[in-house]
Amino acid sequence: MSMALKAGGPIAAQLVAAECVVEAETKDHQNWELIGEAAKALDGEWAAALSEAYGKVEEEEDQHLYHTMGWSRELWIESLGMPAVLPPRKRRRRSRAPSALPAPSSPARRCSKARQTVGRLPLEPAF
Repeated sequence: MSMALKAGGPIAAQLVAAECVVEAETKDHQNWELIGEAAKALDGEWAAALSEAYGKVEEEEDQHLYHTMGWSRELWIESLGMPAVLPPRKRRRRSRAPSALPAPSSPARRCSKARQTVGRLPLEPAF
């Protein structure tokens, strides 16, 4: 992030930070998926303990990953000078794909700059 800040300014640093969070959440999600698979392959106390833990966090882990992916996507869109939906909308239904977020042609994406969230960095290309 320091290199991005020096080379490309605060918008570049913000994009690098978002990508780092997506990478961390992706790895976290993968680890929980592996715990779920291990629970299926085991028997007895270990299987029960892992299944219980996995069941408690599965939905939350999905939401963490898809939410951070949405933030990163919208920050990239904003960095290209296009209207972004920030913060991204929450998904309404459970699905295994991150595609339940606003499409590029959605009314939310076509909103004017004035309706965008205050307090973020100005819309300027990061390059």
